[in-house]
Amino acid sequence: MTPISDDDLDPYAILDALGSSGAVMIERAQGGSDTAIWRVERAGGQVCALRVFREGEDADCERERVVMEAASAAGLPVPAVHAAGSWRGRPVLLLTWLPGWPVAEELRRRPWRARRLGVIFGEMQARVHAIAAPASLAAHPDAWIDWLGSDEPALAERLRASAYLSGALLHLDYHPMNVLTDGERITGVLDWRNAAAGEPRADAARTFAILRVDAAMRASPLARVVLWRFEQGWRAGYQRQAGPLHAMAPFYAWAGATMLRDLAAKRSPADLARIHRWTNRWLARL
Repeated sequence: MTPISDDDLDPYAILDALGSSGAVMIERAQGGSDTAIWRVERAGGQVCALRVFREGEDADCERERVVMEAASAAGLPVPAVHAAGSWRGRPVLLLTWLPGWPVAEELRRRPWRARRLGVIFGEMQARVHAIAAPASLAAHPDAWIDWLGSDEPALAERLRASAYLSGALLHLDYHPMNVLTDGERITGVLDWRNAAAGEPRADAARTFAILRVDAAMRASPLARVVLWRFEQGWRAGYQRQAGPLHAMAPFYAWAGATMLRDLAAKRSPADLARIHRWTNRWLARL
């Protein structure tokens, strides 16, 4: 999926449509390949994030709104929803701009703190899993399994038999670019469009797969060493908060198979081959 173009988007007009005029400065924010994001400074010093979805993505926008409200009510650092609406058929959210910067950026700035960052990153993911998913997600407890499509029917059946918990809130895109820090604590968890109800081990497995085999996270030998330390901290922090992760093979296989589907048009043949080999190793263990 190609990034949204700014060519036909007018953030001032979009804010007017939301009834939120009065911006004193608007600038395009980095990130947001699936949505367009602007940083909006308003009179009085309030800073917001204007997030514009693609036309027809009303369900994704509504999922994010509902999930962020549930996560906020549970005490997680997520953006508050100031306004929701649409502009020329595109769903729109106006959100709190959270403090901090991506964990990935902090890893680049201070790689010697990788393990400590991993610990607080893992603890926060465990806090996410301690929340019951909103009713709209809990009504579809197998939605995350369905990401496999029809490619791995035996694995899908194995997962349904292994998923002892089906009502936990899953982020399903929990990685260092979607989590913010101020260097000492986690200040925000962003991008809930993949959120689902399900087994926490699936979300942990997806995070592990991103850290372990996604080329975007492992661009250099130094980055791989730093990520290895970060990964050790993540596992320790998660398990300290939520307990050990047992019987992970089918969940790792699921994470690899769904990553292949996600990245088929976004990664090189060599990168996809590496993910395929990693996935097959876990499938073989079943």
